[in-house]
Amino acid sequence: MNKIILIFILVTSFTYGQNQKINKDNPGTTKTDDYLEEDWRELSKHGQHVEAASELIFLSMSDSTRNKHADYWHIGQVYAFDNQYKKAVFYIKESMKGKSENDDEQFWWYYKGILAFLQKNKNELKKYYDLLEKNHTSYYSNNAKVLKRLFDIYKMFFFNFLLMFIVCCLI
Repeated sequence: MNKIILIFILVTSFTYGQNQKINKDNPGTTKTDDYLEEDWRELSKHGQHVEAASELIFLSMSDSTRNKHADYWHIGQVYAFDNQYKKAVFYIKESMKGKSENDDEQFWWYYKGILAFLQKNKNELKKYYDLLEKNHTSYYSNNAKVLKRLFDIYKMFFFNFLLMFIVCCLI
């Protein structure tokens, strides 16, 4: 299951993240185009997730003008890629400190859905997937697709488990 999660997160983050427009008011997106070209992205693309997280932590700590919300979000992502879910959850929560559902309701639903997935809470994931799926603007259509795919992982995992159980009972 962890390998499926890792592959999914890698594919979706690099597929969707590269085509999104930058929104300076959204804590989950970046501040400038230059930010998109930093070394941490290359490190993460090549499976060096701990190194990518370390680079981002350094950048965030050494430059007071950086968007800490975006940095912490991405630190959480790369720890999730490395299957370090406790660290991923910690940094993703840090990325939203001082923010609330009132700031950006749709991103909040996405954030809560991501947390639910990382914490293996299928019911919470479904709740926030349903909210985002039914109420998203075009800007958040990719986020809704990500939550749908995360929820589908649970369904696929359950189906495979059930299939294995049935086969074992027949033997």
